[in-house]
Amino acid sequence: MVAKSTKLLFAVFPVFCFVIACTPFLLGPSEPNSSLVIGRVVVSNKFPGSLSGLLPLGTLERGLDIEVESRDGKQSFKATTEEQGYFFIPNIPPNTYHILHVTIEGGRSSGAKERYSMTLRRPTFTPAPGRINYVGTLFVDLSDRGITKTQEVRETESARAYFLQRYSASPWTAREFLPGGQASDLTQASAKAEKPEWKLGYQWTYSWKQADRSGTYTRRLAYVVRSGNSDDYYAKDTLGNFARKSAGKVVFKRSEPRQDFLWPLEMRKEWTNSYLRENVQNKISETFNYKMIVASRENVTVPAGTFEAFKVQVFIPRTGKLFAEYWYSPVVKAPIKEKEFLAGGVREAELLHFKAD
Repeated sequence: MVAKSTKLLFAVFPVFCFVIACTPFLLGPSEPNSSLVIGRVVVSNKFPGSLSGLLPLGTLERGLDIEVESRDGKQSFKATTEEQGYFFIPNIPPNTYHILHVTIEGGRSSGAKERYSMTLRRPTFTPAPGRINYVGTLFVDLSDRGITKTQEVRETESARAYFLQRYSASPWTAREFLPGGQASDLTQASAKAEKPEWKLGYQWTYSWKQADRSGTYTRRLAYVVRSGNSDDYYAKDTLGNFARKSAGKVVFKRSEPRQDFLWPLEMRKEWTNSYLRENVQNKISETFNYKMIVASRENVTVPAGTFEAFKVQVFIPRTGKLFAEYWYSPVVKAPIKEKEFLAGGVREAELLHFKAD
């Protein structure tokens, strides 16, 4: 009798293992505010040159290694794409992220395995707490002599259908599905911020701090913007700062206006902020080059109140380091919060009160 039971156990066990192996598994929410990130990456390679010995030709979807990193570089998560190029990262902490690397495994004619990694730093997304966040599809094309070309596409309904079909039993299915990782309480009407029309009499007062120093300053709009004892000159067409005077003397001037905001502001918009700044008094010139990106729309609280704001992040292209963050409010018609990561410490400024209609 014992022998018969043993045979039955061995007959059933392989079938049980087969069922488990074929059932897709996705780690469930760890808490009510946990977020799930869904993305898709598709790589194409039609280049028949030197890369053909390293990368497979054709369309690559399954088995791509994805590394997602926070924009401040302090958090990193890895995933591998499955069918159709989809990847999933459950329980991702609140932050602003981008896809840092996509890595492909290929092989040379000798049979040796090789791995080819592409640094992308896009798309940028901020997961909404307690929701499923579809961050978009990223098409990567290597066909032009191996040069990486990317295109971001929104396929929200396809992503939703894939997720619900593949993980129908997952507790994540009870969560709200959001495109682009944007919180649902931010209205579509505010999806863009147009260049504001400044008028005489507008003013903004800020508090600032850096290391063990702090203070306040007021910007008043006349033909120039006065910040404390300094007069900042702005280009009318872009509202970019191009010069500063103090005590009637030019302190510095720029070859091009400093373009902290490129109008209209909208999610994932990117631009380059490059100029030559001449320190007139010291007779020193320095070239600056920054990469700007509209990273998110957030509800931000400062002493002047709570406002919906577009968060612009500033990166140094050569190192990839985060240099500054600016929060612009269409209601205030100016930044409500600023943070700059300087050698002498983090400099922060917040709006205390303002005058604008």
